[in-house]
Amino acid sequence: MYLERILGTGTKVNVLNVLVNNPERSFIEKDLAVAAGAAVSEINRQMPDLVNSGLVKLERIGKNKIYTINKKHFLFVKLQGLFDNLNRIFMKAAKKILSYAVSLGVKTVLLVGSVAKGSVRGDITEAPSDIDMIFLVEKAGDKEQIYNEIISFVNRDISLEYGFICYPIVLTNKEYLERLKKGERFIVLAQAEGVELYGKKPRRFK
Repeated sequence: MYLERILGTGTKVNVLNVLVNNPERSFIEKDLAVAAGAAVSEINRQMPDLVNSGLVKLERIGKNKIYTINKKHFLFVKLQGLFDNLNRIFMKAAKKILSYAVSLGVKTVLLVGSVAKGSVRGDITEAPSDIDMIFLVEKAGDKEQIYNEIISFVNRDISLEYGFICYPIVLTNKEYLERLKKGERFIVLAQAEGVELYGKKPRRFK
């Protein structure tokens, strides 16, 4: 099958991931090797299959080989879905969780960790990233119910669709500020680097 020749090695998969996610860019062979995490010699050995298939265009300028994805190839759109940037995928999941949490009445939702930084780990089989989110509510009595409902939603919808999970932290504004004042590392990072998906971060203590 032709897909075996196109996707048959880790190097080809990594190369296509780079090219498909940068469709307007051309890569000198050396730069492509760096971006794909492969040796130049391996890129040189693997690329003929991709070029011969028409999926990748090759241009020679002097001694340099320049590679570009062929956006008109019938596989390009399919590969865009397959190689969709993991940061975008995780953010889509986070926004689904956000929408559900807002329907429960949370006042603020903060996204923290690797997803907030746009640095989701690429290995979703051995060491997948997770989604770290903080949900702030008005009443302490609402915390347990909201936490359980978010966990239920994540297990029912998000984990099945995306294969990863969310660890929700549900706090009142008062608890958040108390932990911030105590210097709890996670809360300090959330205050400094967390992304406000909904509402506003509590005002810092004086």
